[in-house]
Amino acid sequence: MPLVEDGSDVRTPPSRAGQVEVFLAKARKRFRDVSTAEASLRAKMLDDLKFRASDQWPDAIRRQREADGRPCLTINRLPQFIRQITNQQRENKPSPIVSPVDSDADLKTAEVFQGMIRHIEQRSQAQVAYNTAGEHQATIGRGYLRIITEYESDHDPHQSIRIKRVRNPFTVYMDPSCQELDYSDARYAFVVTDL
Repeated sequence: MPLVEDGSDVRTPPSRAGQVEVFLAKARKRFRDVSTAEASLRAKMLDDLKFRASDQWPDAIRRQREADGRPCLTINRLPQFIRQITNQQRENKPSPIVSPVDSDADLKTAEVFQGMIRHIEQRSQAQVAYNTAGEHQATIGRGYLRIITEYESDHDPHQSIRIKRVRNPFTVYMDPSCQELDYSDARYAFVVTDL
């Protein structure tokens, strides 16, 4: 290791390619950990989704009935019970609320922030994201939405905040060591996209 005149060693910083490789190795390990930890849960979530889509007969019984020429009728009552939950969520539109909480807080500033949040929700059509997340949550136990920034246009350097829905909750992989129900203590997450 090279030494400086005062006797201390000089550490050469890792190359950019080396940093990327270390980052990717860490990401691969974390994704393997998440997918292993959630494998059985995701199988159950998929079963719940199939059950809601009227695939309610066990495979062995379905095959036996089809072999005997008997019908496999399904009267799916589950969507009406899911709608009881999601309709309440639609009526009581969820939205963040800004409250001044300490002695330095100002009610006027809180109102300004609240107005900014309403503006972001309106521009983003956030109710669609809230409704989609609520529907998934009632059906399979997990629903997600994303808060992202987007450029206003191709030529504008300004970004704006948007609330977007996650169409497929199976594309989200959260840190398995989380203890909070809302994943607020997550250290990392993956959102998988097919290209």
